Amino acid sequence: LLGLGLSALLGQLTYSEQSKLTLDFMLGATEISMVLFSVFMGISLFHRELTLGSVSMILSKPISRSSFLFGKFLGQIAVQTTVIFLMGLIVCLSCSRFEEFISFTAIAQTLLLTALEVTVITSITYLFAVISGSVTSSIATLTLFALGHLRDGVTELLGPDSKLSWSTLRVFVPNLELFNMKSLASYGQALSGPEVGWAATYALCCVVFFLIAAALLFQKRDIFT
Repeated sequence: LLGLGLSALLGQLTYSEQSKLTLDFMLGATEISMVLFSVFMGISLFHRELTLGSVSMILSKPISRSSFLFGKFLGQIAVQTTVIFLMGLIVCLSCSRFEEFISFTAIAQTLLLTALEVTVITSITYLFAVISGSVTSSIATLTLFALGHLRDGVTELLGPDSKLSWSTLRVFVPNLELFNMKSLASYGQALSGPEVGWAATYALCCVVFFLIAAALLFQKRDIFT
């Protein structure tokens, strides 16, 4: 709703760039809202199970902790993918009223990459959720989200002494800028198949790494069953 309102308001300030402004705001609003949705939904779902004690009842059955964690993750990803698909329909409908050229292929690729990015963020959320509280988990996840988009900028700002530490730390910071093609979509430029495939492969590797780490840490957490 915020993206629709801003695009309609600022779109009146220009004539030739109205479609680009609308697409930028809509895709940006989709990404930000889904990132916040994935972080706070993931944390609330996991910690609600621990607070209400329902996790004890579930784990008392022949269900492993890893299965419980992966099931929660897959369920949340299914919900998020559905929401992104519905947001994509709204984006396409709002942009179809313009006479300027709009690449719906580029829009579909942008939404796909957004879904991949949100999936990576969700796996990071689960990693922090199993070892810390709600506030700490949300701050740590959003910090990694910001660093994931500013990896190169942080490297340039650091001094020689700090670059060594950052070069070691950035191995564990996913390159989220790889999933950012909103500016390309606003100009109707689509990615090639191999580029999309590489982004999907990278996202899969990140998700597997963070989920395995979350599962291993969850195994060591004390839960009364």
